Amino acid sequence: MLRKLEYIFLVGSIALIGADRIDLFAGKGAFTLTPFVVLAPLLLFLFALNNGMAGRFSFSVTPAIRRTTPYFAWLFVFLFLSSVATILGVDPDRGLKALIDLFLVSLLGSFIAVQILADPKREKLVVRSVTLGLIVYFLFCVGECIAWSHGIIQGADNGGSWLETMFAAKTLFWVPRVSGATVDANRSGFVLVMYLVLLDHFVPKSRYIRFLRFAIAVFLLLALSRSAILCWFAYWLFSQGSGLRKAPWRKLAWASVFAVVALIAGVRYRTELGNLLDAWQVGDIVSDRMSGEEGTSGGEHIQLIKAGFDAWASTPHTVIAGMGLRSAPAVLGNFFGDDKNGNFHCLYVTALAELGLPAFLALIILLTYPLIGRKGALPPIAAIMVFNAPYQSHMEPIFWLVLAVAWSYQMRTSQSRVSPARVVVPV
Repeated sequence: MLRKLEYIFLVGSIALIGADRIDLFAGKGAFTLTPFVVLAPLLLFLFALNNGMAGRFSFSVTPAIRRTTPYFAWLFVFLFLSSVATILGVDPDRGLKALIDLFLVSLLGSFIAVQILADPKREKLVVRSVTLGLIVYFLFCVGECIAWSHGIIQGADNGGSWLETMFAAKTLFWVPRVSGATVDANRSGFVLVMYLVLLDHFVPKSRYIRFLRFAIAVFLLLALSRSAILCWFAYWLFSQGSGLRKAPWRKLAWASVFAVVALIAGVRYRTELGNLLDAWQVGDIVSDRMSGEEGTSGGEHIQLIKAGFDAWASTPHTVIAGMGLRSAPAVLGNFFGDDKNGNFHCLYVTALAELGLPAFLALIILLTYPLIGRKGALPPIAAIMVFNAPYQSHMEPIFWLVLAVAWSYQMRTSQSRVSPARVVVPV
């Protein structure tokens, strides 16, 4: 019974890993109590309880789990350096709260990855988890569309109930950005791409998997997230499934044909397309999102990155130890005012400015070593690194889950397969 309950918690932890619209405190707590914050610790507790009741601590050490050993070593190095930077930071009290969050999401996310790798039927586990996650995502998308049709928008004083606020939609100009069970459309897109990574790595191709991939693609497009689309494109570009490695000239030929046809159609119907874009205000949307000029979305990102580099290089102390976790608002008052959630919108700049050069290098090793030492790790690592150029997802458990999985890929120099071992520690 406890084993089945442990399995249910594992499926729920993966499926609801980014579901921060669901607040188990019903909006009355000091923070948002997400399902993952409840299910993942319960899973860890049941794992320890089941082993304790058996009178021994027993778990399967598969070759994939064994290959994650260096990952955990570097993770603890990164967490140690982050702790030092936070304790010596400009706001240790605020930083310690963020440090606890970082420990929780990184360790729990990595623990979930190990549980997936240890499951002998990991294919079914991943399919069930992603299916449940997409069902929940779809239900929240429907709720967001209904809320949007009734004028319930994020950031507006809707004056509604907690349930209405939970489904409040976010808009891009007049267009709704549905993001499922995740409040932020960028983060929801990142979670969807990481679901795609898990499906491609663990589950054989089938009609049902193609359906799940199609659903993920539709949800990604509905999120209207530049960062998520870039993440998705990076994953596809470096994936074996893109065909670029197997048949590069064929892909380039088809891409060229598509580009030529699109160019001819654009020139032939330029007047009609221009009128349509003006009517839909798409020109303003694209300009604001992609421009680097001051006052636009792209320009603000550039200014935030510049502010982060300036803060990092301001003193020898910040170069080595940074300013501490969640200290960005101290230097970003011109951008976010009194908002305590302001950040540099770039993981690499955030790591430099808040944690210093040693922690930054530890993070870069965590991200880049699988590119060198693991076969097939390029697509997921490329997706993670591209997404975190204009964003930062190191406080997301699925970031650490997929990173741990990427470290578990087969070693490039390994030619032989090692049979799984079982470690038993008497209690």
